Amino acid sequence: MRYLSSLLISLVFILTGCVSSKKHLDRGNYDLAIQKSVKKLKKKPSNAKEIQVLQRAYLLANQKDKEKINFLKLEGNPDIWEQVFETYLKMKSRQDLVRTLPQLWLPGGSPVNFEFLNYDEEIINAKRKAAEFYYAKGVSLLENNSRESAREAYYSLMNVKKFFKDYKDTDAKISEAIAKGTSYVLFKIENNSGVIIPQAFQDEMFKISLHHLNRQFIQYHTNPLKDVYYDYTILLAIKSIDVSPEGVKEVHYTESKEIQDGFQYVLDDKGNVKKDSLGNDIKVPKFKTITCNVIEMQQTKAARVFATVDFINNNTKQLLNTVPLNAESYFQHFSATAQGDLNALSPETAKKLGNRPMPFPSNADMIMRCSDTVKNMAKGFIDNNSGLFK
Repeated sequence: MRYLSSLLISLVFILTGCVSSKKHLDRGNYDLAIQKSVKKLKKKPSNAKEIQVLQRAYLLANQKDKEKINFLKLEGNPDIWEQVFETYLKMKSRQDLVRTLPQLWLPGGSPVNFEFLNYDEEIINAKRKAAEFYYAKGVSLLENNSRESAREAYYSLMNVKKFFKDYKDTDAKISEAIAKGTSYVLFKIENNSGVIIPQAFQDEMFKISLHHLNRQFIQYHTNPLKDVYYDYTILLAIKSIDVSPEGVKEVHYTESKEIQDGFQYVLDDKGNVKKDSLGNDIKVPKFKTITCNVIEMQQTKAARVFATVDFINNNTKQLLNTVPLNAESYFQHFSATAQGDLNALSPETAKKLGNRPMPFPSNADMIMRCSDTVKNMAKGFIDNNSGLFK
């Protein structure tokens, strides 16, 4: 897709480059016609056809822009000044481009003269009025004391910065717009399980990183700040925590294996030892079965945390969404003793012989083992629901 897009853009430039200045003029693309003509006239100032195109395009382009400015001023709307400013800039840029040409002469020997005007005063005036409009609009919107108006005020005040870096108290007003327009989201944990959870578990939950979700006018906090009103809450509500009893199970079983135990001669029907083609006695392997009795000790313990991640609008008390979350952790340990021929044991069983029974992890440890799963799942749910916050 990216390759096709690049190809299409390249084709547009190629096709545009192939269009003559005269065709651009006929199509009303006056500035493209001027650019094309200027480029050709720099190489060949005596090109009469390009001179004619340039004269016509320059005249029509300026006439079109002057009519646009007059119409905007006649309308009298307060928001016209950025367009007026940009149009005057375009006219100034256009004549600056034409000024780069040497003196042009018509075939009869007459000099070609272009109208060059000083637009500086008009540009400065339009620039000032555009800044005044956006500043007044921003200040007025801030007085509405609504989040939506504050955000609109921010963008209006940022437009002021396009014209003047330091205009009145615009920077202070922008800071005010950000403060009034920002929604704050607080991540909280609530334990409703009736089980005391380790402090380390809570500490691990608050390590959830939400900075990557911060965007214009939306800020996420895991630690509440003083004097900040939180518009939304993300609540990790722990509903239940179950830890199983310590399980110990003794299992008895026998493993066996058939192994080679020497060899025996092959006899014929008369009871004599058979010979091979070289006269040697024929013998085959002899096998026997060995066994080993195993007593295996199986230790097990499990923990399960059930919670929900709730997304709450604090202004309306509305539950925007809730997502269930389950996390489990397991402890398993196997040890064994054996009686009999140890060669009969499988590699897996042989490994258990070196083990000894282990102390069981505490309930707190079992709960703590769930923390990474809970944290990662909660973070994923928060990422997926970040669009709920406006």
